[in-house]
Amino acid sequence: MPTIKDVAKRAGVSISTASYALNNLPNVHPETKQRILDAAKELNYYPNGIARNLKTKKTGNIGVFVYGFSGPIFSDVLEGIRQKLQQNDYNIIVSSGKASKNLLNERQVDGAIIFDNNLTDECLKHYASHGYPLFVLDRFIKGENIHSTVIDNEGIVKQFILQMIAMGHRDFGYLSGPNDAFNNNRRYQGFVEALKENHIDKHRFYQGDFTIEGGYKIGLEIAKDQKRPRFIYCANDESAIGLMNALHEKNIDVPREVALAGFDNISLGEYLHPKLTTIGIDHSKWGKDVAQAVIDLINGRKIKIISHPEGKIILRETHQN
Repeated sequence: MPTIKDVAKRAGVSISTASYALNNLPNVHPETKQRILDAAKELNYYPNGIARNLKTKKTGNIGVFVYGFSGPIFSDVLEGIRQKLQQNDYNIIVSSGKASKNLLNERQVDGAIIFDNNLTDECLKHYASHGYPLFVLDRFIKGENIHSTVIDNEGIVKQFILQMIAMGHRDFGYLSGPNDAFNNNRRYQGFVEALKENHIDKHRFYQGDFTIEGGYKIGLEIAKDQKRPRFIYCANDESAIGLMNALHEKNIDVPREVALAGFDNISLGEYLHPKLTTIGIDHSKWGKDVAQAVIDLINGRKIKIISHPEGKIILRETHQN
């Protein structure tokens, strides 16, 4: 089995220089570094990960911690993060549940991106207190080395509902996501504020779960209700799609009898009939921006202020009745 001594000998350098190059540390001339990497490849040599980590105190890993893997939003954010990390020679470790807490407590990642409300503030602060950069998405936590970036859920939903009211809508319902979801609660707050500003005192509230299946079940119940709202705002697109499928199944016309809209602008919404009115977020760009910020912090570079993702109202067909 080849050793770093063999690599150094073939490349004609000292063992310490070979170690610097193989661990991607500075102060090695690019041509020398390439010669060392070529020698390692020729010898089929791979550094011992545990030994390397002890020397550099870096794993080369960045953790992305999510509360689930279903749905298009996570995949878009993750793809943006993956692309940026891959461009900068970092590994991405995606985790959920108990394993996430262990990875953070054992500090097996050089930086963390959190999209999981189940990880406690205490756990995250403990990790960051050791000097590791941590970004929290769609959640606010204050602490050393902790950064937050959130979608303006409240503001963009309020703006959208105000626009719908200006178009003549007055009879509203709200199809909610989970009660403990930060973004759902902010969206509902914006929804309610828009109604209050226009002296609309009542609306129907439906408890959902952000899934197509959940939206479909609620849609079947709404279809039975002769006093159903004329406009139902759904906390995400998947709920809206399930709701619309149920209404179609029960021969309730969308948008003539019930108008609706969602949030996220997932690709499926554009291929429905009628096409889904929604609010769009560039989740992939969001992931890339956050990943770059984590990389910069790990490498001691000053980061620019991470702007919050902007929402865009996308008017298609389901909002008109």
